[in-house]
Amino acid sequence: MTSSLSPDSPFERQACLPCFNYDGQAKDNNIPNHSQMPGNRHTASKPEMKQTEDLLASEMSRLTVQERAEAFDDVHCVGEELEETPEMIQKSLADFEKVVQKERNPIYEMAMNQNRSYVEDPIFRLKFLRAKLYDVGEAVRKMFVFLQVKAKYFGHDKIARDISLDDLHEEDKKLILSGLFHIQDGRDPKGRVIIHMFGKMLSRCSADVL
Repeated sequence: MTSSLSPDSPFERQACLPCFNYDGQAKDNNIPNHSQMPGNRHTASKPEMKQTEDLLASEMSRLTVQERAEAFDDVHCVGEELEETPEMIQKSLADFEKVVQKERNPIYEMAMNQNRSYVEDPIFRLKFLRAKLYDVGEAVRKMFVFLQVKAKYFGHDKIARDISLDDLHEEDKKLILSGLFHIQDGRDPKGRVIIHMFGKMLSRCSADVL
């Protein structure tokens, strides 16, 4: 399975997943790409790649002409652009703050007490506005969920800062280095990071870690 990071992550700060900045860039000083991983012996063989290609071709053949065109457009980043203007961004950020103040969400209040500049950073908030195509209410709710998930997996004391490798358990680090995920060198036409997931390697990973 191959996927490109969607507008959920076009940002300049590291996201909850420790291997990406908010603009989708892999942090060179944090997590190596697949070819740089020490002792990594799990590379996909040609038969495995052929099987993957055959499966993809089979699934594509089941799509309608319209669905197939949409799939190819998505892969090649063809389609409608999200048009932003400085006025639109400023108004949306102002509306975002109004909704946040109205909601008074506990997890957000906790993050505010830890590091106010982190959650009030316009770049941080634009992540959620762009992900929800500037639906302000949905964007605010998505931010709350993001903070809740971050607290669940990394602890409440880390919700208002970037997550790094040091915050992961040993089993989590083994999963990252297992070869299950591969960050491709280079970007797609929109500048997004391309991630490959090798399903065959799932059996080599602990269910608890997954």
